[in-house]
Amino acid sequence: MKTTIAISSWGNIGKAAAAIHAKESQAADHDIELAGIIRRNANSGTEYLAGVPVVDDVSRLAVKPDVIICAAPSHCVMEDVQKYIKLGISTVDCFDNHKEIAEWRERLDTLAKNHQAVSVIASGWDPGFDSVVRALTGLVVTEHDPVTTFGPGRSMGHTTTVKSIHPGIKDAVSITLPGNKPGLQKREVFIALNDMLADESVQNKIRGEILEHPYFKNDDTKIFFVESITAHDTNMHGGIITRDGSAAKVEIKLHGDNALMTAAAMYGAARAAARAQTAGNYGCLTLAEIPPLDFVKGQTTTERLAKIKY
Repeated sequence: MKTTIAISSWGNIGKAAAAIHAKESQAADHDIELAGIIRRNANSGTEYLAGVPVVDDVSRLAVKPDVIICAAPSHCVMEDVQKYIKLGISTVDCFDNHKEIAEWRERLDTLAKNHQAVSVIASGWDPGFDSVVRALTGLVVTEHDPVTTFGPGRSMGHTTTVKSIHPGIKDAVSITLPGNKPGLQKREVFIALNDMLADESVQNKIRGEILEHPYFKNDDTKIFFVESITAHDTNMHGGIITRDGSAAKVEIKLHGDNALMTAAAMYGAARAAARAQTAGNYGCLTLAEIPPLDFVKGQTTTERLAKIKY
């Protein structure tokens, strides 16, 4: 039985999720169908997948999806998540504010149980995939905590935040770099100037708001105003997870296209969300709480185990 999904929001993550689906749908054993794309302006753009409906509300889809991939940025995605859960539709999001995940998980858990749905929260590559890896390191290293060092690469969440600071920002990118020791990172923010930002007082106001924002205030952050961000931008990101102990030393590196890694993790999480809802396991879950085999294609446990070579 195939899972039916929809993609809500058509930014970097939404487009990446569509790209993941386009590739996955070519496989002989593909198990996910795309019912449509949901965005505020359903009439704009020509970059959609051929034959896939584009609507401005989930109620306009011909088929009610089992799961909706909520691809909006973290600062506004929870509005979508709650709306769909109240309709009894399971959701997957890539909310990436680590400090707020526990609070949102508790709130969404109650909501999802009340509406017999499943909400998979923070299911990108970090938080998300890396969260699972950090948990699994405890199998072979029992002392100390895992350490994650991010970068170099483009942080989508931080970049989106910078762009929203001032209406006159033409373009911006936030680059994450490894810090002076494991577990620390520093940030370089590049903001493209236009006439509104040429005023030094405006630049100082923007600089102050960025440095005081929760996303940046605890990191070593440098801000540069430039004519163009092209020379500084990249789609890539990643990091290294390390954990040292007497039994083993673990070092796992992840590096790739930021949006595609995030969307791929959400795509697998959608499969797991549908399975959890079918089993009646309603509530809100992080990726680390989901049995790993639930992310894998295959109708039976034996088939899934075969795919991971046991």
